Amino acid sequence: MTLRARFPLGKTLALLACAVGLSACGGPSQRLSQARDLALSGHSRSALLEARAILLAIGDQRGDQDEVRRGALKLAGDLCALRLDDPRCAADEYRQLVQRYPTSPESFEARERLGDLFLRLGDVRGALTAWRDQVAAGPERPGAEEAQFKIARALVDGGAFEEARAAVTELVQRWPKSPLAAQGQLLSASTYHLEGRHFDAVQAYAKVAEQFRGTKDGADALFEQGNCLVEIGEDARALQAFTSALSRHESPDVVQFAMERAQRRLDRARPVRPNDRAAAFDHGVAQDKRATGVIEQ
Repeated sequence: MTLRARFPLGKTLALLACAVGLSACGGPSQRLSQARDLALSGHSRSALLEARAILLAIGDQRGDQDEVRRGALKLAGDLCALRLDDPRCAADEYRQLVQRYPTSPESFEARERLGDLFLRLGDVRGALTAWRDQVAAGPERPGAEEAQFKIARALVDGGAFEEARAAVTELVQRWPKSPLAAQGQLLSASTYHLEGRHFDAVQAYAKVAEQFRGTKDGADALFEQGNCLVEIGEDARALQAFTSALSRHESPDVVQFAMERAQRRLDRARPVRPNDRAAAFDHGVAQDKRATGVIEQ
């Protein structure tokens, strides 16, 4: 059924008159229903105006008006977030809803969007607070482990590596069977790499690779372990790690390229036999570079 069939022109115009004129077309509950109808018919801004008019009309009344207030705040936030692409408006509406009715079903749904909205606004601290609130309020609800992972990732982006590792530890302890647990441990290992603690990173990646042996996450850990080993000059071990990662990695061409570079470095470091002029003058390596089109810097 099309929207025009569901909402005939006469009804739509009547709803718009209620919204634009802010007239009292029925009680608050009926007006909220009308605002929702406006939203469904595609009149998002008019529906937002009506939702705010309802909130203004009921003021601080409690009791029966609490349900209407929750619905109006949720509707306003949803319209701003999903229809009008206005993250600041959505964050303001959702924040009022969560602060006033922290345990309501509408607030749990609002929390699932608040962190991302704050992040879009560039408010990392606000995003972290929102995600932590989401986890604390409903750790058993879908999306809680994702919020915890977002906390860890935001902390890494901000250079708070120790706090990020603590956030990953909490993720793994609370949701050990979540697919994000493996990604979290990879993220945690990467913090040592970012800090320049390559030996610690190698050990951390090795633990992840062992725990998730034969999986994509295990292959990712082996590849990153190889990159760390290259940076500390252990090309032979790096080559082993790359080789082990090759079959399961989602970008085997990238792994193959890393393997070839490690192999070339090993070839250059290998002692040459006496009177072997070709090896002594690196002719073989030069030919290999021309064949592959790769020139070492």
